[in-house]
Amino acid sequence: MTETLEPIVEEVMIERPIEHVWRTLTERTPEWLGCMRYRKEIGATFYMQQDRSKAAVDDVGGAAHCKILALDAPHLFRFSWFMPGTPSTFVSLRLEAIGDHQTRVHFSHDGWQFFPPDEIRAIRAALAGGWKSFVMPSLKRMAES
Repeated sequence: MTETLEPIVEEVMIERPIEHVWRTLTERTPEWLGCMRYRKEIGATFYMQQDRSKAAVDDVGGAAHCKILALDAPHLFRFSWFMPGTPSTFVSLRLEAIGDHQTRVHFSHDGWQFFPPDEIRAIRAALAGGWKSFVMPSLKRMAES
């Protein structure tokens, strides 16, 4: 049997109403996600450029491509994540209202089954670390500020 890498899963509680978190999630995306050329529109492509010098001059060479697949307000923001010529993985952020003033954000990054585990394990681990230590805390800080 072949090993399959599990989705990256995170969860964060944000002390704001779901509508406020949705606006932060979908309208301030370049700030909390650190992406380039973002447009809040299904089918739009934006880029995740890890090279800060390239990002500074809007160079998407070597950047991960992300295509918006769902904007189901205020509950689901979903996009693909891929390098040209490789299979897509998928990022989903699901919002759940907890009372009137709290929102739980469920995060998952899946699609790893389309890659040989030994070839993608290190990349998946690096992304898991980034989502957990930088991106999700950034979303929480921005939404609560």
